[in-house]
Amino acid sequence: MSDISEKSIGFMIDELITTSMKCWHAQETLMNGGIDAEIVKAAKNAQILNARRNALIRAIDHRLGESNITLTGKTYG
Repeated sequence: MSDISEKSIGFMIDELITTSMKCWHAQETLMNGGIDAEIVKAAKNAQILNARRNALIRAIDHRLGESNITLTGKTYG
């Protein structure tokens, strides 16, 4: 993945929306159950997407001058 901090605000927001939707769908697959291998794949995918979503939120916050939030703190709400 490229360094998101170098992207435009518009690109980051677009990617945040897309990533959030993909994460939601992965979590839906996970919660619906099914074959163990599919559940494991969905869980890993949801974790990867959630990490990307958090990185995007932090990058957007930083670009907008809200970088005083710690990495362990919530960057929303």
